[in-house]
Amino acid sequence: MNTVFVDGKYLPWDQAMIPVDDLSILRGYAVCDIMRTFQGTPYFLDEHIHRLMVSARKIGISPTWSETQIKTVVTRVLEKNPGLDEANIRIIITGGSSPDFFTPSDAPRLIVMATDIPPLPESWYTEGIKVITHHEERAMPEAKKTDYVPAAMAQKKAKAVGAVEAIYISADGYALEATTSNLFAFVRGSLVTPAQGVLKGITRKAVLALASDKFRVVERAIALEELLTAEEVFITGTNKGVVPVVQIDDTVIGTGKPGKKTLAVKEALDAHANAFRNAHNRENE
Repeated sequence: MNTVFVDGKYLPWDQAMIPVDDLSILRGYAVCDIMRTFQGTPYFLDEHIHRLMVSARKIGISPTWSETQIKTVVTRVLEKNPGLDEANIRIIITGGSSPDFFTPSDAPRLIVMATDIPPLPESWYTEGIKVITHHEERAMPEAKKTDYVPAAMAQKKAKAVGAVEAIYISADGYALEATTSNLFAFVRGSLVTPAQGVLKGITRKAVLALASDKFRVVERAIALEELLTAEEVFITGTNKGVVPVVQIDDTVIGTGKPGKKTLAVKEALDAHANAFRNAHNRENE
């Protein structure tokens, strides 16, 4: 049974609890971040923890731990779950208990858990995926909050028609991001990704850096009409990496197959992950 860190204690999964007066339960007042490991070592650990802390402060939570202290907790959680080779690490900072069930306290809670990474279909990468469009805009996109009700509803809508995710479309007709991913498109040879109104993912940041060696990279708004006529489209995320998108609603993108440029970006990210994995293997020899 997995060990979880909850509010200062390392506990078995079935004993890990928080009080019912915590604002994360009462009001959805909490932030989170998720990272993955390669052979037990967290990938982009510093970047994920920094974003977590920024998210907390953005919504008015004052963390009582340093980034270094949270890194130590993550390390110990992994040590206490030795059977997890490749794992998801979820970190949550809650608003803490509230005496009036509304006002944030000065005692937020920290939760860190590690779980197996569910395997993703190989066909996502070899054949590409279908997504749908959905009119939605993330509230406070600069903070990764735990309130994923709109995303869960959009995801349910997508799965009902055989799609993997939903692309959020703003009220003025611009494509933003997907339910759990960032969005990229090749438009007239340039790699374009929305700059505003999106949660800027850690994988997104890595892709921008890696792709800049191969393509002209532009951060700007993408109109829905432009997205539907793009040469290639893909989404990115912590667990999924780079996933080619070959259909949006009823529109086939490009040739209807993963494009060469998308695959080049995927190969670059895969190579970065492999280099990270190999470096830590050498450290452990």
